[in-house]
Amino acid sequence: CVQPPRRSSNCSFSAMARSMSLLPMVLLALGAWMLSSLTSQSGFVMNSATPRGSKVAMRGFKDDFYAWKETLSSEDQALLLKQAQNEFNKKFRASDEFKKSVSEDKIESFGKVLQKFFDNEREDYKKDVAMKTPDYDALQKKANQVAYDFSLKRAVIEVDRDADRRWSFATDKMKLAEDKDEVAPNSAPLEEMYLFANDGENHTNNVKQLENMKKAMEDASAPADAAKIKKMLDGFKIPAAGEDFAVKLPRKLIDDLKNTAGGIAAQKEGKSDSELDEMWWKQAGELVAGYYKQREEVEKDVEGLKKFFRSQKDMPGKTKADIVKQIWKELPKHMDTPVAPLDEEMLVDLAKEPAVIEGEFKHSWGTAEKLYKSEAIDSFGNRYLLGVFENKAEAEKAFDAWNKEYEQAGKDVKENLKNWAKQQEAELAEEQDSVDRIRKALEEARR
Repeated sequence: CVQPPRRSSNCSFSAMARSMSLLPMVLLALGAWMLSSLTSQSGFVMNSATPRGSKVAMRGFKDDFYAWKETLSSEDQALLLKQAQNEFNKKFRASDEFKKSVSEDKIESFGKVLQKFFDNEREDYKKDVAMKTPDYDALQKKANQVAYDFSLKRAVIEVDRDADRRWSFATDKMKLAEDKDEVAPNSAPLEEMYLFANDGENHTNNVKQLENMKKAMEDASAPADAAKIKKMLDGFKIPAAGEDFAVKLPRKLIDDLKNTAGGIAAQKEGKSDSELDEMWWKQAGELVAGYYKQREEVEKDVEGLKKFFRSQKDMPGKTKADIVKQIWKELPKHMDTPVAPLDEEMLVDLAKEPAVIEGEFKHSWGTAEKLYKSEAIDSFGNRYLLGVFENKAEAEKAFDAWNKEYEQAGKDVKENLKNWAKQQEAELAEEQDSVDRIRKALEEARR
């Protein structure tokens, strides 16, 4: 008839106590343990994981238990405490003192305290069950509420093909120089605006520097393109004193000039200003000349490569085999040794391929200065390349066409899902009786 906690019970603890001559061991042990805890400590130590309702019920039980404890005599309290402390002492358990009990009315009143506690626990349990009952339609409700944005965003990215070619040729030149234990100038053409102070002494120095640069370009040791540089310098005028000015200059060249100036400044010990000026103009002149020479060579290579791709000729009716035969015909004019004959099987295979593949004649990747990538970006940040085009308008047009198909595909998917959902709902409606029976069984199992 004794039920575990958090379960409903039809048993009356007072009736149970009246029907027995001795207090049941489980009830005696429980009461003695509680009395021992309250006697030796200021209160119960509750588990932090206990639900809120159980904490409230336990606080009420604590108050009731204190009130019941006050009704016990000091002898009864001492007896229960001793019995609890010697619960596992075999010798004590065999003694008459262990078999003693408090009076019947005390047992009955304590049974009422426990009965009240378990009744409160039962109510808390019912509330917890009601709160934990799942919403079987929650997933469907959630799906109806969420409207995710699957639209695409357009991105048109400029591709500077001339910059790609410059980087390729400049890198090759630096690698070749490195193989020869030489240093090739970095001819990066990126330019930035530089602000020059032009007040007082700064103005005087600026005018002097400009005149010195013009004279340096007239010197016999000036670079081959000195006339072009001097013409550019002649077209530049220093503003009036007090008016700062900005000049657009190659960033890499300016950085190298700053480093050179720093190196010369570190050697100023024991040198006159004229000696330092001579060192500066010599090293700076070589640096500027080397930079522009390398930059001009790279530009010639860039233009030459574009010219090469633009020189492609259309050959309707010709195959790759015809091209190879023509090359083999010209080879003996440029070689000292005999040219090996062509493989006939290879020529048969090449004869199946046209000399100019459709869509690759004068391909823009080889001929254009700038191109434009068209990309589509989805809501998750994934990027999809739609193509590379010669102008922005074509890139935008490609996205619009692709996005139109994408949106139509999305509508088709939604329509298919809608029809599928209707079919599923129809099937569920036919089986509603079974669903209701299952839900009812689950509800009853929770009671």
